[in-house]
Amino acid sequence: ELALSFMHKQSNADRLIMENLKKALEERGGGGRNSILHNAAVMTHAYLNAGTTNDSFLRDYLDWMKKASNWAKFSATASLGVVHAGHITEAMNLLQPYLPTEPSDEADGGGNVSAGGGFAEGGSLFALGIIHGSHAGSSAEKRKETSELLRRHLRASHANEVISHGAALGVGLTAFGSADLQVVNELKEVLYTDSAVAGEAAGMAIGMVLVGSGAGNSSNSLPEAGKEELMETMAELRNYARETQHEKIIRGIAMGMALVNFGQEENADATIEEMRSDRDPVLRYGAQYALSLAYCGTGSNKAIRILLHTAVSDVSDDVRMAAVIGLAFVLYKTPRRVPQLVKLLLESFNPHVRYASCMAVGIAMAATGDSESVTLLEPMLDDMTDYVRQGALMGTSMIYMQQSDTSNGRKIRSFRERLSSIVSDKHQSTLTKMGAILSKGIIDAGGRNCTIALGSRNGFTKMSSAVGLALWLQHWHWYPMMHMLSLALTPSYTIGLNKDFKFPRGFEIQCNSKPSVFAYPKKLEEKKEEKKKRVETVTLSTTAKSKARLARKKAKEGSAMDIDEKAEETKTDKPEKTELTEKKEAGDTMEVDGEEPEPEKQVKKKREPEPTSFRIKNPSRITMAQSDVCDFDLNQRYRPIRPDEKPFGVVILTDSTPGEEEDLGAVKAPSMEPEGECAPPEPFEWTPPGWTEPATKDSAEEKTAEAEMTDTKDEA
Repeated sequence: ELALSFMHKQSNADRLIMENLKKALEERGGGGRNSILHNAAVMTHAYLNAGTTNDSFLRDYLDWMKKASNWAKFSATASLGVVHAGHITEAMNLLQPYLPTEPSDEADGGGNVSAGGGFAEGGSLFALGIIHGSHAGSSAEKRKETSELLRRHLRASHANEVISHGAALGVGLTAFGSADLQVVNELKEVLYTDSAVAGEAAGMAIGMVLVGSGAGNSSNSLPEAGKEELMETMAELRNYARETQHEKIIRGIAMGMALVNFGQEENADATIEEMRSDRDPVLRYGAQYALSLAYCGTGSNKAIRILLHTAVSDVSDDVRMAAVIGLAFVLYKTPRRVPQLVKLLLESFNPHVRYASCMAVGIAMAATGDSESVTLLEPMLDDMTDYVRQGALMGTSMIYMQQSDTSNGRKIRSFRERLSSIVSDKHQSTLTKMGAILSKGIIDAGGRNCTIALGSRNGFTKMSSAVGLALWLQHWHWYPMMHMLSLALTPSYTIGLNKDFKFPRGFEIQCNSKPSVFAYPKKLEEKKEEKKKRVETVTLSTTAKSKARLARKKAKEGSAMDIDEKAEETKTDKPEKTELTEKKEAGDTMEVDGEEPEPEKQVKKKREPEPTSFRIKNPSRITMAQSDVCDFDLNQRYRPIRPDEKPFGVVILTDSTPGEEEDLGAVKAPSMEPEGECAPPEPFEWTPPGWTEPATKDSAEEKTAEAEMTDTKDEA
């Protein structure tokens, strides 16, 4: 809940980005009917709000969302999973309107399907998987419960390939790394239906279930129960990939085998070599990803040599592209080597290689703001091939993640403006526009609190991030894979917790840098159209009289016969007098209907120098680069248990004065109920001021009796 609570409360997402994007697409793109750009815009919204649970824009513009049709509708529904990633407690409530009905019988076709062909239903099953798969620390019970629900839909959906596709991907995400034989067998059944769309998802899902297990290799980490069956399954998959005619199924199996070999290094060499030497280019394509993931983060010279050789020698463009991108995975721990390696490849005659080089630099140098890498990609922004421009835009946006407006000599501002101009430009191709739209989401991902990170701060490779990024890159072939980027997004937060796992608001961190260096980018401002007021000039009566006097005077002077030198001097001085007269006349005019007060003299304020350090509150965003210039203040009440560590992530604190009152905040996941709801008041009676209770019959009789008793006493 820590990450979810932080992402929700500290989100700095700019809603105006989406509103301007929607407006630009409607104005320039034929009413927003270009389905590719509309789909890209929906995905940009998902990236901007990934994990923040803020979907208010979609709720406000439901009509715009409804323009999505067929697979775009699938993607739009699945994007809700990206926005609500990790929000497992409310997952079912959020997606209830879209989920297919529970199958009563496994042969009934997966419950009732909408007239639209089940695209929304399939997307909702995929979204359910993303919500539970995006956070490794999510509840194991909830994941298992959701996995069983998705498996029921998977078994009952063989008649509908769209629902099968969504359910298979959802099962893969919820059973991520479980190596469950039963789940693998159910996915294998979908694969053998020979449906291209469902089969591709099933192949990738098998890879997610067996990720990092090394199934099919001589040495592996499979559980003893069902080990032999899983080994046989991998052999069957390889044979089926060679037999089937569907390229999508072959690609699904190839990517599945790549995921299985994640982190296996030398153990995977035999499998990789077999795939590399295959005649089918799709299997060779999978071999490049298998090699990249097997040696992910190792910096292995052998792997780099093979990838570079393939990048310049293979006959298939896709294989060469995969080989170049693979360099970023192998070298992510020494990222500066990647721009050096691909520098020459950026000048390749092959546009696929140039595209891959841009993506490799972007992945390796993500969130660094490295000026050399940006300079390397700048010429690619004007490349002749549209998808190379797309790759350059996306790669640059990755580098600029979590960078302030002052970053890289303020080049980031011009880059953001360039993205907006590309979207609005009628002459740009669809693929370039798509790259610009997605870049808007990537650069400000997760409410500007997330970055793409293949490794943890302790130097360990993050399996979910590597797998998510590898699958996200498959959007080249299949757009619904765009959602997988949410697996690779890592929140950059620092939160100090006490022994009760509550955060003290009094705890602060010292940052020895100017605030502007690590500040959030400035939010967009709505342009206000100024209406020009028409100014009507009115001539005063005094001006008319002065003009008449001047005319009479000139007439008298003209009738005089004597002209002397003085008159000549007067003649020469006349222009000067005329100018003065004109100025005087101009001064006698009055402007109405637009009268403006005299402008006040603006006093120039001296710009105060920016402080060289500042204090960061608890909790806050602290980027990896910022953590290098941050220190713990050990003189305050709350102190970290490990003061030598960098202030990044979760920091456990000790209280130096435990007896004093504390100002604590609770870590709480956002709920669907509206915040600030008051409890109903206790029953009470209210009497208006000045109101007297009307006398009843009984009370009147009592008063009369009392009066009689008083009279009797007086007489006595």
